Amino acid sequence: MKRVKVKVWTAKPTVKRTLPASDSGCPAAVSGLPSIQKPLPKPQNQLGAALSFLLLIGAVSLVGGGGWLAIKLIINPASVGWVSWVLPNWGEFATAKPESWPKSWPESWSDIEAAAQQDGRQLGAPIHFSTYPGMTQTQPGFHHLLLPILQPIKHCAPACTQIVELRVYRPQNAGLELAYELIDQMTVTGPAELEAVAPLSNSITSSTRTLPLTSLGFLEAKAPAGLWLQLSGEWQRGSRVLYGQVVQYDPIRARLLLLQAWSSPAGELPQWQQVTGSAQPELVVNQSVGLEPQFQVLQLKASRSLIQPVTLEPISLTAAALPERRYENALLLARKGLWSLALVKLKAIQQTLKSANWSAAAQAQLDLVALHAKVTQTQAEQDWASPTQQVLAQVIDGRWSQSLSALKSASRSGYDIRNLLATNSDRLWERVEAALRLNAEPDLQAWATLILAVRQNQQQALTWLRKQPNATPEFTESMQSILASLNPDDRPATTEARPPSAAPMPLSFIASVTPLSAMQPQDWSPLVKTVALSAQPSQHWYRLEVDSVQTGQQWQKLSAALANSKPAISDAVSDAVSDAVSDAVSGQMLKQATLPLQLVVWQNAAQVQSLPLTIQATQIKPGRLSLLALGAAISTTVQPTALVAVTPSVTWLQPMAHSTLRDLMQQPNWQPLLPQLWQALISARLIPDPQADPLATVGDWSVQYLELTGDQTPEMVLTLEPDAGALRTVIFSQQKLLYSDLQQPDQTLIGLASSANRALLLLKRGQQLAVKQWSAQAQQFE
Repeated sequence: MKRVKVKVWTAKPTVKRTLPASDSGCPAAVSGLPSIQKPLPKPQNQLGAALSFLLLIGAVSLVGGGGWLAIKLIINPASVGWVSWVLPNWGEFATAKPESWPKSWPESWSDIEAAAQQDGRQLGAPIHFSTYPGMTQTQPGFHHLLLPILQPIKHCAPACTQIVELRVYRPQNAGLELAYELIDQMTVTGPAELEAVAPLSNSITSSTRTLPLTSLGFLEAKAPAGLWLQLSGEWQRGSRVLYGQVVQYDPIRARLLLLQAWSSPAGELPQWQQVTGSAQPELVVNQSVGLEPQFQVLQLKASRSLIQPVTLEPISLTAAALPERRYENALLLARKGLWSLALVKLKAIQQTLKSANWSAAAQAQLDLVALHAKVTQTQAEQDWASPTQQVLAQVIDGRWSQSLSALKSASRSGYDIRNLLATNSDRLWERVEAALRLNAEPDLQAWATLILAVRQNQQQALTWLRKQPNATPEFTESMQSILASLNPDDRPATTEARPPSAAPMPLSFIASVTPLSAMQPQDWSPLVKTVALSAQPSQHWYRLEVDSVQTGQQWQKLSAALANSKPAISDAVSDAVSDAVSDAVSGQMLKQATLPLQLVVWQNAAQVQSLPLTIQATQIKPGRLSLLALGAAISTTVQPTALVAVTPSVTWLQPMAHSTLRDLMQQPNWQPLLPQLWQALISARLIPDPQADPLATVGDWSVQYLELTGDQTPEMVLTLEPDAGALRTVIFSQQKLLYSDLQQPDQTLIGLASSANRALLLLKRGQQLAVKQWSAQAQQFE
């Protein structure tokens, strides 16, 4: 059958045809065509479905293509060069490195400065990354510069600023004037005071106020890949703490990353060191306080975060890296400060285990303990000017027998060992208690008895000792004699009838110190005539000018003691000097020719170093006594504010606790003093708005508790921030102000000490030293 194609036109209206009717009244069939029984389907429905399907396919393709294009633009912009058909400058931008992509239009330096001033800010000194150690011109970021944005600190006179923002710019030539593209920026916020001073002492009470960050510099030495910087500030309330944040600049991604906050009571910036022997060095933060070593070791580790690809994680001793009881006991000793004993146990465990069972985490914990143990061992083995410091250093290192012998010797020499135990009872007891869990040796039990006698009383201490399994009656009896030395006032006093002029008195003096760049041997009289004056390469010469001496119970200027006193007293002082020097070079000390002295170095009015000195020669002139001494070089690049040498009888006072003025004034006994203190601050022009609420203005200021007057009630020492100009100190009791240098710009209190159980104020007046001693009779420092 021949097929007939029927063509349907939808664009034109359908023409209605009339077929001839049949006899039955119906239209006649067309010859040759089959009869149509049903209507044809509507062609419009098929077309709509086809168009919808095509549109769906196109939409899916467009979304997929857009996603593919987005990924290509992110990963490799240069691979989609055909975009330049639409964007003519695309080729130049796509082939540029990511760090060169601009984040803003280039600006001139004057425009950047004007914009900062409009916001009440100012520009700091820019740091060029080209000066970073090891940086070469071929490395990314070589031409970039880091710009700190500064903001004035309120209530600070003279004007001082803090860093509130960091910006990275890329210089480029724009016509006749150099322009700068902003590549990245980061807001800077300092730490809370509570966090910054946390390593200083557990007893410190601090506020949550934000401390300023005032300094910016590179973290150099053995730094890993990248550009490393540190933001820092200084907190000072008698003690000095450096705090700050670690910042990394990634020149490839042109990103500033804030990684870690840090604080150092030792006053040192973080340093990169090889501690664990891994491929990358660790960042070490020195948080040591006095003789207590404490280091935070931070390891650089990769992160899965795209925003911050690296982190600094501290090595912790809280969780044991190995599930062994011996290992946990060793870490317990380390946490309590017995670093050397812990190191011995960890090394013993390492030797008994196979290398496969000794993990990298365990090695990191061992290396951290070894870092601390090295410091305590060095302290225990060095010669200290004060026997009490020698005892403390040996106890901290866990040398129970050696330290107990040194304690007995110091007691026989008249040193106040009860004060030594009372001042350090908490940290000593933690060590002794931890060691007793593992070993109850007699010397350790002796130390426990001594500390308990100070913390409680002698009867309870002896009761505890008798309950110990290895305590014999002979040992208990020997401890009773040692306990008796804790109360020197109970012992009968002895006097000697000697004329004052012939009485060789113990010499106590304070001297100003000057480092010598060159020493002239002909100007000095050596203590040992047969030994030439010479120094090792690691030693340094110091000239000591004796400023004040202790005559009896009083401190006097040396010139006043020699010129204004009676001849007998002058002879006594001269004899004291002669006898002290003679004693220093006699007997066992003849080998070193050493008169026990301590060099104390202040930087920004804070004690930062304490070094032993060895007297080598003297120079005596009318009214003057000069001493030539040898000692280690001062490890600071900043000019110290004071260098002082003291004899062992002068001991430095440490705060009993810390608080804030707001907390202090909540106590009824101290409330009447606030108006007097407020008026003194106003008179010194340290309060910008005298009408302001006193506690709202100074409530967050920190004060220290020290016992200075002998009445068993602590006095308060308020030290104003160094940003407020020269350091200012106010000492007050519950009744009155005892000391203030608010109205004396040339005078600074640089130290609080004690001698013969009386408090001393060590002052610096211009370039001269002065000593004030507490007088119980006059109830003042004089």
